[in-house]
Amino acid sequence: MPKSFISILGTNDYLECLHKFPDGEISKEPVKYVQEDLIKKYCKDWTENDEIRIFLTKDAKEKNWLDNGHYDREGKQIQNSGLESRIKLIGIKSKILHYDINEGFNEEEIWEIFQSIYDSFKEDEEVIVDITHSFRSLPMLLITLLNFAKQVKKIRVLGIYYAAFENLGPIHKVREIPVDQRVAPVLDLTSFSQLQDWTNATYDFIRNANITSLKKLVQSSKKELTNTIDNKAARDVIVEIDRILQEINLCRGNYIIDYDFDNLKKNIDMLRNLDLSIRPLPILIDELLEKIKNFSYPGIENLVNSVEWCIEHNLFQQAITLLQETVITIILKKLDSDFRIRDLRKAVSNCFFIVKENIEKNNWHNLNKIHEKLTEKVLELDFVKKISGDYEYLSDIRNDINHGGFIKDSKPAESIKSRLRNSVNRLKPMILDFNEGNYKC
Repeated sequence: MPKSFISILGTNDYLECLHKFPDGEISKEPVKYVQEDLIKKYCKDWTENDEIRIFLTKDAKEKNWLDNGHYDREGKQIQNSGLESRIKLIGIKSKILHYDINEGFNEEEIWEIFQSIYDSFKEDEEVIVDITHSFRSLPMLLITLLNFAKQVKKIRVLGIYYAAFENLGPIHKVREIPVDQRVAPVLDLTSFSQLQDWTNATYDFIRNANITSLKKLVQSSKKELTNTIDNKAARDVIVEIDRILQEINLCRGNYIIDYDFDNLKKNIDMLRNLDLSIRPLPILIDELLEKIKNFSYPGIENLVNSVEWCIEHNLFQQAITLLQETVITIILKKLDSDFRIRDLRKAVSNCFFIVKENIEKNNWHNLNKIHEKLTEKVLELDFVKKISGDYEYLSDIRNDINHGGFIKDSKPAESIKSRLRNSVNRLKPMILDFNEGNYKC
């Protein structure tokens, strides 16, 4: 996997200093440019396939990339090795590249900088970013750019660093400090990038009920997660939520009915009292509970709740399937029949067609010959007569979707969504009433 070091060079005549890294190590000799120490620290073992990329405005190129770019007050040129020369002296194998950028004084120029840095990224590469001398809004731009590139080019951010030279004091005071006593701390800001990962994953969960990204973050983070009992409990909860969401998304009705949502709620709520090093997770506890608040254990009502869940999260095909299968399940359950037997389910479904087409009893055998007694019981239900129109309409939509919209009189997507919502609004109270015994059985 290729690696790259990204930095935007400034224009000041920087003073030499040492740097103290986040792990406590202090560089061995003073350097003028923080990029020198960052490259020595983090890029020393890189190969010819990796790249050092320095982005330069016209002034930065003349003053700090090339040699002898600064002048004293009298206009005399100051002898000084520029960053390009100094990086070459480090002796690393990586390619050393520079890119010309504009000043970023307006929105158009900022977008041009964004495009230039983005275009330099390679697919799946690992990136280290230095934002020490990024002027004005560029640090914010870089953080945003990294998030964008993570999504599109699948880059991985190994580190974001900032050398806090200002921690040493005003520049005139720093000049008085012996060079070997000037130690500027290097701040590790990689967590900014990680926070954006959590932001994206949280949005995906709240908006789309997709917890896959959160699960990946919880399981893969090496720096934030310590292997404590508390953190293991958090990981287990996320894995369990992911599992039940997959069951809903794939219409596993039998599993949904029997799943112990109450226990899951209890385990989520218990996270409030744990010492979690997964820092953003405690903030999400209420959101996790909110997503499953309507589910309980045990309960066939969970099937109805799953239908609404699917509509809320744009899983319309799943919603139609679950809605019809919920109706069949409740009917068989009310008639003390095994709702897990496929032939019985098919027989109940055929009953709605019998009602729709007003098929005479002596012709039922063409559909439900084996289950004529069950057919009689089903057709005696007021509930079946009342919802038969909606049920058959759902069959038409389900058939339309399953055939990819290629059948005659297929409906546009918005029409399907609108009619499905209307069907759910009509059917839900009738289904719940029937389940509670408010219809003749």
